[in-house]
Amino acid sequence: MKIVEFDIKNVPINDKEISLCLGYFDGVHLGHQAIIKESMNEGYPVGVLSFDNSPSYILGQKGNYELTSIADKADIFEELGVKYLFIMHFDKSTLNVTKDEFIHDVLMKLNVKKVFCGEDYRFGTRGEGTPEYLSRFFDVTVIPTIKIGDEKVSSTTIRNLLGEGNIKMANRYLGRPYRLIGLVTDGLKKGRTIGFPTANLDLDANYVFPKEGVYMGYAYIANKKRKALICISTHPTINQLLDPIVEVHILDFDENIYGLTIYVDLIDFIRDIFEFKDLEELREQIEKDREKVKNTLQ
Repeated sequence: MKIVEFDIKNVPINDKEISLCLGYFDGVHLGHQAIIKESMNEGYPVGVLSFDNSPSYILGQKGNYELTSIADKADIFEELGVKYLFIMHFDKSTLNVTKDEFIHDVLMKLNVKKVFCGEDYRFGTRGEGTPEYLSRFFDVTVIPTIKIGDEKVSSTTIRNLLGEGNIKMANRYLGRPYRLIGLVTDGLKKGRTIGFPTANLDLDANYVFPKEGVYMGYAYIANKKRKALICISTHPTINQLLDPIVEVHILDFDENIYGLTIYVDLIDFIRDIFEFKDLEELREQIEKDREKVKNTLQ
């Protein structure tokens, strides 16, 4: 897959006719996947146009807001068969790009022959551009919103599910496990003193944090999949923190992985976080959590 980064003042001239999928694609969930899969049937190489920054972030939203980083998206797009990933720089000045400027200065330069987008796709200043308006200039295919039951599959819905700790339903909407990626860094090493060494993750992106709690899942180290117990908490028993951190206990594993980047897939919620009276009570509970992971995951 070819990755092309640019800004509105330096849009590349693409020499090949392409089908282009439009959207921010945070999460690359089932709805996004439906757009990309539909685009594969037209005979043109498929491209995706996204942004390097979330419009929500530029508009002032702070904190953890990404389901997927640009690097995460690139991996998923490539797996889906996308040939071009166009990453447009998004800042406050981009908010002033009109719908016509976007069409003439960006899409036409990218040599777009067919456009694919969701029915709620909007573009240009104040979101004035619509799929209907795009159809004046391009052959446009609009993919209907996907629903599971009565609920719309959307990045917002997935964020809300993660906030509730409903990781199984979030994964269903994503079409894959929710993944966190980070560098293993030094922690307090208290887990090792009670027989449960953990890897502290310095996350690669501003990932949306699921509800604080203990989860079961898998850790991938050098592409090898291992069962894992994942804790997302502020450490109330050992050392109360202001913000939650991600700690991963990898079952039947005791190698030095400091400085390595690992992937963690969250599969299911086990329990809430609560403060224990002492380390022994904490150790006993973690042992129960560990056995649940060992006996549940394949």
